[in-house]
Order: sequence, then structure tokens, then C-alpha cells
Amino acid sequence: MKQSLLVLILLMTILMTSCGQVLNKGQLNNVGLLLDGTIHDETWGKGAYLGALEIKDEHNISVLTRESVTTSRETEEHVKDMKRQGVNLVFGHGSDFGKHFSSINEYYPEIQFVYFNGNTFDQNITSIHFDGYEMGYFAGVLSAKVTDTNQIGVISAFQNQPEVQGFYEGVKNTNPNIKVHLRSVFDWYDQQRAMLLFNDLLEEDIDIVYPAGDGFNIPIILEAKKHDIYSIGYVNDQYEVAPDSVLSSTVQDLEKVYANVANQYNQGELPSGVIHYGFDNEYIYLGEYGDAVDEQVREEVDSLIEEYIETGRLHK
Repeated sequence: MKQSLLVLILLMTILMTSCGQVLNKGQLNNVGLLLDGTIHDETWGKGAYLGALEIKDEHNISVLTRESVTTSRETEEHVKDMKRQGVNLVFGHGSDFGKHFSSINEYYPEIQFVYFNGNTFDQNITSIHFDGYEMGYFAGVLSAKVTDTNQIGVISAFQNQPEVQGFYEGVKNTNPNIKVHLRSVFDWYDQQRAMLLFNDLLEEDIDIVYPAGDGFNIPIILEAKKHDIYSIGYVNDQYEVAPDSVLSSTVQDLEKVYANVANQYNQGELPSGVIHYGFDNEYIYLGEYGDAVDEQVREEVDSLIEEYIETGRLHK
């Protein structure tokens, strides 16, 4: 009897030690990253890739990346392969992954799926929402304070982008006499159409342009510089692209967001449902001011941002 009791105690000790190791390690094994575009776009896709590398380095795990994933069938093929390689956290970098994940998630209960800017969620599906209105608003305020011609252009991927609405209202609330010329590409990556729209805006005597699209943002910034036109960067801080012509950037710090989500999951604290990231000067913020922005304008915009952070109210 005593021998059996000793064996039982020994087994319990081994199990408790094993569980402690698992808890210390957390839940995260390997990570998968699916993109409907490319990691080479210098904005949205690149940010996701850098975020995945941040997770890899911090947790010393493997990250499997797949580009140009556009269908539920492709998604499931990659997820199935990722499962075989020990992945238990899969990021779908775009809103369409909500429907892709919801069609397969019940078959992969051991995997947590995370995607962006959608309303679909489930027990093992989390949607990350970037609330872009405020970052657009402050970029609009900045642009209104800098423009000389009172003609500002916007080239958006789609008409309903909250950062574009915020930009428009930021300009108008600062100076209602400024004309904001809105153009939409109806695609995140169509550089050719974006450039045609930019050439059209040149005829409107714009001196600032906000190209709010992943695949055409950098080309428009560089083309605008050739015409002595200022620009607003998008997703990443793009001061270094053209320090003398980029006024600032509407930044969604994907590296920090990816790392934060992975840490939450690792600690068993990542909820299902919809998580909102708003303008907080940590994950979403205005990037570095360009060389053309004088000190007074910087102080005025910074003061408005500080007021918003403290009160949650925009100065209108």
C-alpha cells in the first residue's frame, strides 16, 4: 500500500512539473501568416511581415508566411500544411480572411485565427479593428495648416475608408475654404490607375496629396516629390522616403500589434470577438513630421493630439 502511495505521489509530482513547464512556455507554438497581397508593398504587407519576424525573435519560434492567398480553398490548404508544422496561431492579413476562416475554423479547434477589419468572429476567431478616423483627422488638420493653394488631393483605395473620412473632416474643420479633391482607385494595389488619378489631380493645383492605399502609396509619394507636392504617408512612417516632402504619416504600427496579439495568446488572454485599436500614440499615431513642417504647426497639432488623448474628444 505504501509503495503504491509513493508511486502515486511520484506520478503527481511529474505531472505537476510538466504542467508548470507548459504554463511557463505559454500557449504559442509556431505562427502562420497569410496575405492576400505581398510583403513587398512597403506598407500593409511589409508591416505584417515585420510583425511576424518580431514574434519569431521574441518567442524563438518558426513563422510560416504565404502570399497571394485569395480564396477559402487556398486558405484551407495552407492552414492544413501549417497545422502539420505545429502552427497554432494563424494571422490572415486582411478583411477577406474573416469569411475564409469562418468556413474552416470548426475543423481546426486547436488553432486560433486572427484577421483584420471585419465583423466575423467565433470561439477561435478574433478580428482586429484599426479605428483609422482619428489618425486621418489629425493628418487632415496638419495638411490644412500647411497648404498654400487651398487645394488638397486624396487618392484612396476605396471610398469608405475611415481614415479618408477623418482626413476630409480634419481639413474642413480647420479651414472650410479648402477644397479636398477625392479620388478612389477601387483596389489596394492598382498603381497604374492611382497614377492616372494623380495626374488628374495635378490639374486641380493641389500642393498636398494623401495616397491611402497599400500598393500605390510609395509611387505616388515619389511622383509628388517630382512636382514639388507634399504628401502624407500611409500605414508605415514614411518620413525616410522623402524627408523634405512627406509632411507626416498615418501610422498603424503593425509590428507592435502583431507582437501584442501573440503575447496575449501566449498568456491565454487573447479574447475571441472583435478587438479595437484606436488612436493612442502607441499602436496608431502620426509619424515623424517632415522637414517642411515648421515648429509652430507641429506644436499646434501636437496640442490637439494631447487634448484628444486626455479627453477622447476631437477639437472641432
